[in-house]
Amino acid sequence: MKTDVIAMVLAGGRGTRLNIIASGRAKPAVPFGGSYRIIDFTLTNIMQSGIRYAGILTQYRPQSLMIHLGDGEPWDLAGHASLLKILPPVFKRSTTDWYGGTADAIYQNLDFIRRLDPDYVLILSGDHIYSMDYRLLIEKHRKSRAELTIAAMEVPWNEVGRFGTINVDRKSRVTGFVEKDPKSTSNLASMGIYVFSREILEEALTEQHRQGGLDFGKHVIPAMLAGGARIYTHKFHGYWRDVGTLHSYWQANMDIIEHLRLAMEGGTDIPEDSIDLDAWAVRTNRIATGRVQRLPARFLGKAEVGNSIVSVGCVVEGKVVNSVLFPGVSVGPGATIRDSVVMNDCEIGADATVEKSILDKLVVVGCHASIGNSACSDGRNRRFPTSLFGGLTVIGKESRIPAEARVGANVIVNPGLSLSSFGNGSIADGETVQTST
Repeated sequence: MKTDVIAMVLAGGRGTRLNIIASGRAKPAVPFGGSYRIIDFTLTNIMQSGIRYAGILTQYRPQSLMIHLGDGEPWDLAGHASLLKILPPVFKRSTTDWYGGTADAIYQNLDFIRRLDPDYVLILSGDHIYSMDYRLLIEKHRKSRAELTIAAMEVPWNEVGRFGTINVDRKSRVTGFVEKDPKSTSNLASMGIYVFSREILEEALTEQHRQGGLDFGKHVIPAMLAGGARIYTHKFHGYWRDVGTLHSYWQANMDIIEHLRLAMEGGTDIPEDSIDLDAWAVRTNRIATGRVQRLPARFLGKAEVGNSIVSVGCVVEGKVVNSVLFPGVSVGPGATIRDSVVMNDCEIGADATVEKSILDKLVVVGCHASIGNSACSDGRNRRFPTSLFGGLTVIGKESRIPAEARVGANVIVNPGLSLSSFGNGSIADGETVQTST
């Protein structure tokens, strides 16, 4: 089989910085924006760029991701002239070679790439929120006769330590690359999106495999650069967010709400780099995300909704402000949800309050309970200070918050906890509730 371009999507990430919302699922499978999963954005970009063959490299807890992907039909990757192939780590007779890094994952699947015999290999991450036409990137790669082209964008200087950063000359040729160095002299950051000429990719991965190099940013790119390879950048302008932390995940959902607010006010002040789900025409697996066989959302009694996404199957009798409700959420009379992300089939009891929180699926909040503390915008979670801060509270899947309980800010409640976990019914700011008592 011969094709021009294939996409290889790295989707095996554990998502440790997303803490409990990624503990039971791969990071690309985390629900997002009311109707989607994070990987939907990369797959939609692939489809809209006319790429017909994609390999999805899975590893950590892939079950929900695999169910969501199905045969690729929602993204036009199923049929006679298309293919979506799930690629787990290689199982040998006596061992399992887990993917050791981004480059190692591609190296283990060189046979899949060779069978499709592409001229170019597009390597993507499955856990970023953005809209990009990859054809522009690939065309620049062709015209510059590059061996590798890296999609890049400028980031704030205080964030350069989170990314691989790139120095370039006037023709966008890469002259230097450093991986996650807060003292970098450049704020042009790699987006983890690469186009390789196929032969060059094979040579680079084979050589790095001999030397134990497992990662593109740490090993492959610096080695190619040191060897004089023709590496160029393709500069991206637009919305792009790595939702690898709880705060960035929450903020990306709030970015959707902010775009809707500006659009409702006439749209004259909408920045170019905003997230516009309608314009992006993001595809998802509607069956897997619970959007089929649901009644329309219903607003009963004294329901009040402002600047929010309310998905199908929701029943709202209370107040919802600046929030994202996934399918099947119920909001009891007198209840208030504000500045929050509430996933599928959560139940918010009468007169309960949820503020600046993320609730995973099937959480039950008892009547008169309170989650989050809008007066506490600083501080950190004591057990996970780098994961949770800024006044955000996270409730794990299928946990039950008892009636009249008080759960503070910067709190983590682990999945599946029951009423007995809450003792006297009060969880102070910054605490973590881990096990049932």
